[in-house]
Amino acid sequence: MSKIERPEVSAKSGQSRSNVNHHGLKIRHARLSKGFTLKDLAERVGCSESMISKLENSRLSPSLAMLHRIATELGIPASDLLMQEDDPHFGNQVTLLPADRFSGPSAEEEASGMSVWFNKILPLSRSGLLQVSILHLLPGGEQPRFLSHEGEEFIYVLDGTLQVVVEDQTYAVQAGTGIAFASTREHRYSNTGTQTVRAFWVNTPPTSG
Repeated sequence: MSKIERPEVSAKSGQSRSNVNHHGLKIRHARLSKGFTLKDLAERVGCSESMISKLENSRLSPSLAMLHRIATELGIPASDLLMQEDDPHFGNQVTLLPADRFSGPSAEEEASGMSVWFNKILPLSRSGLLQVSILHLLPGGEQPRFLSHEGEEFIYVLDGTLQVVVEDQTYAVQAGTGIAFASTREHRYSNTGTQTVRAFWVNTPPTSG
């Protein structure tokens, strides 16, 4: 039996176009990160594929009840979908990033005994779907435990050689080369060389792990 689209979503709900776009981007991004098809998500939240497609393509604005169901099934905070679009860095805005956002650790930080620093470049706010950082890893530094989370990662090594372990395989990623993998696979990194590693690190969606 085909599902009936419930009258809880309206293209004339009074929400701004930018809010609809925000919901659509977040839903599509989280759905793809989970590996769900339109049909998978529709069945989980009890609506039609057509409705999910329209939500993702900004043709409908979801009700609060639908947003909560979608957020639950995608494993993301409902607040991410409910957030209002008052962020100046979101949407069609262009932001120039100053040089100091890309600089390495200060002399005081290097003398602190720490071995790893991340210059967090993106996201500029909770609205962002992309996380970009520059990793600075001293010789002997490492991520001691394996991480696993939703999404994808890309690392481009600028200096040194970064040892990246993905499940049971170790990859020596040298300067000028990169590595990409699904974040759901357990992974960790280390610097077993004598040169400080600098690496351009991109993952989506943003994570604090």
